Amino acid sequence: MLKRWQDGRVSHIAYELVRLVARLAVLLLARLRTEGLEHIPKTGPVIIAMNHISWFDIPMASLRVRRVTHYMAKIELFSVPLLGGLMRLCGSFPVRRGESDREALRNAERLLGQGEILVIFPEGHRSDHGSLIAAHPGIALIALRTNAPIVPVGIQGTRAVLKSKRFLFWAPRVTIRYGAPFTLGATDGKRSRESLAQATDTIMYRIAALLPPMQRGPYAALPAEHSNELSPLDGAPLIPTQASAEPDHAPQSAQG
Repeated sequence: MLKRWQDGRVSHIAYELVRLVARLAVLLLARLRTEGLEHIPKTGPVIIAMNHISWFDIPMASLRVRRVTHYMAKIELFSVPLLGGLMRLCGSFPVRRGESDREALRNAERLLGQGEILVIFPEGHRSDHGSLIAAHPGIALIALRTNAPIVPVGIQGTRAVLKSKRFLFWAPRVTIRYGAPFTLGATDGKRSRESLAQATDTIMYRIAALLPPMQRGPYAALPAEHSNELSPLDGAPLIPTQASAEPDHAPQSAQG
C-alpha cells in the first residue's frame, strides 16, 4: 500500500514522530545554529533550495521550519526498507534523475498549487568534497511554471556529524542560513535550454552567497548581475529580486 503513497500525501502522526526523533538526534549529534528563518513565508507555496553535502542535510533542511515540508527525493531512496516507507508517510515523493519525470513534475506543481512547501536539492546528489557542484535544471523548470517563491538555503558542517565521536556540547557545529525569498517570474510556452540554465544559475548563486567562499564551487565568482546578492559573509546583505509571500516573523525541519 505504501508504494502507492508517493504523491506527497502526509500522515501527520508519522510526520510529527519523525520530527521528534530527528530533534532528539540533532541534540545529541550536532550543535545546530540557524539564521534567517524569518524568511520562510508563513503561508503559500515555497520552494526551499538547498545545497547537499551529507545525509544529515535531509532532516536538517526543515527541522526548525514550523510548516509541513515535502521533499522531492531520488527514487532509489524509496526502495530502502523502512526509510522509503517513512519518506512516503512524511510527504516525500520520488523523482527519476537524469530523465524527464512528468509524474514528479506534476506532483511538485500540485503541491505548490496547494500552497505547500517543497524542499529540493538542485545538485541532485551529495557533493563528494563538500563544495557546490553543477545543478540540474529541474528546480528552475518547476519555479518558472509555478512562479513560487524560492528560499535559498546554505548548510555547512554536516559532513563532520556522522564522522565525529563528539556529542552534546562537544558535537560538531552545523550552520544553516535561509536567504531572502525571490521569484524567477512565471513564463508561458516552451523554455529553451539556455533560459533554464540561466534560471538554474540564478538559484545556485543565491545558495552560494550563503556559503563560505571555499564551498561555492563553480558558483564562486558571482557575475555582475548578481553583485547585489552578496551575503553577510562578504560584507553586504542579500536583497530579494522580487516581492514574494509575507514572511513568518516568528522564531523557528531528499536527495541522497
